[in-house]
Amino acid sequence: MSEKKRYSLVIADMEVNVITDARPEEVDMIVGILDRKMREINLKSRCCSKNEAALLCALEFCAERLMLTEQVSELETRNEKYATVLAAFKEKLAALESVEADLRRENALLRSLLGDGGAERTPQPPVTPTEFLAEVADAQTEASAQPAQEQPTEPKQKSRSRVGSMFDLLSFNEV
Repeated sequence: MSEKKRYSLVIADMEVNVITDARPEEVDMIVGILDRKMREINLKSRCCSKNEAALLCALEFCAERLMLTEQVSELETRNEKYATVLAAFKEKLAALESVEADLRRENALLRSLLGDGGAERTPQPPVTPTEFLAEVADAQTEASAQPAQEQPTEPKQKSRSRVGSMFDLLSFNEV
């Protein structure tokens, strides 16, 4: 705790003695603000005494303090709301990270099934959707390239053939 000191101040040509534990720089800054404000009030209203100017300054500073107190209260309320929203976002992030982990495990399983017949593989880095679809297409192409059992031939009819293995829904009629 700092030691209290006595100051002899001159504000708007009035001498005032105060005792405070504030630093001399703080006291000088406060005296300067108050002196300017009282002189400003005296310039605007010549019939105002120095005591009335001091009271008007006190009223103005009290009003400012109340306004700032209300603003602090409002900001604290906003801060609490933001903290609640932040907590909700953190919960959502945790849920999404859990979903991501599940998807990564599923991706690793699918890669292992596509790659070497289900043998255990070392984890691979994440793949883009395009890479994944390309791997699926390659696997489908390899599966369809294996010799099929002979089936009886039927009369040639217009049949639908698939266009590319990645475009399962697109087809056209062969002539």
